[in-house]
Amino acid sequence: MCGFCDITNKLDTPSPFDDKDLNAVVNEVWNGTITKYSLPVETYIKTANHLLSGVSKGFGKDIISVEWGSPDYEMLADLADNIYMFSGAKTYQQIRSLTDLLKDPELKQNFFKFKEVAKPLLNEYNVNYLKAEYNTAIGSSRMAGEWMRIENDKDVLPLLEYDTVGDGRVRPEHAILDKIVRPVDDKFWDTLYPPNGWNCRCRVRQLADGELTDLKGKSNLYENVPETFRMNSGKDRIIFKEMGDNKHPYFDVAKGDKAYAKNNFNLPIPKIDRK
Repeated sequence: MCGFCDITNKLDTPSPFDDKDLNAVVNEVWNGTITKYSLPVETYIKTANHLLSGVSKGFGKDIISVEWGSPDYEMLADLADNIYMFSGAKTYQQIRSLTDLLKDPELKQNFFKFKEVAKPLLNEYNVNYLKAEYNTAIGSSRMAGEWMRIENDKDVLPLLEYDTVGDGRVRPEHAILDKIVRPVDDKFWDTLYPPNGWNCRCRVRQLADGELTDLKGKSNLYENVPETFRMNSGKDRIIFKEMGDNKHPYFDVAKGDKAYAKNNFNLPIPKIDRK
């Protein structure tokens, strides 16, 4: 595989959130200005913009640089909608986690003890998790763009081969997928089209001909792939699954908040002109 496949493991893009941002959220949750029903718009926008920059990086284009109504435009618009919904759900979940901390009488009564617990939690969401999410935005949008090309060329290149990078860092659950060959239209690619995990570097190679891999007795291929990655970003036109049994945990909201979630938690989604 080419060195391009290793890009997600060389990224060092800093989080858009600094200590001042995190302290402000902690303070406002403590004083009740921020609640799960009054989410911080700035946190949401920073998250969405950061992830959208990953989509543009992976896809190789941004929506303002492509022709309106073109296939690239429509794909990028769908991916952007998904990023806004994901960023809303992420903002909801971290604020919900912080407000749940205040159920502890000791933390509710002592701001400094609350901050001591709340700050690492916010750091986890907005630095550690966000880094993996950003890399996923790059990898999944790249593969969404690749799927468009695959569909266009499938009449002359009807097969796909799953390819790992082939180095010592390849996960065992991905190594067993290496060199599997199936038709482009095979259901295999509905769930095992890469990326197949956080920071996955796997790719596919389109072939004119080749020997198909017999998958009988190989149900274990699916077992170790995280449920939220059992998808095809190009077919599903999303980066993070919003619905179904395999949806991303951020979209698992409290029962009483489902209508609120459908409205993106009252957070703004910029309008994208469609055909």
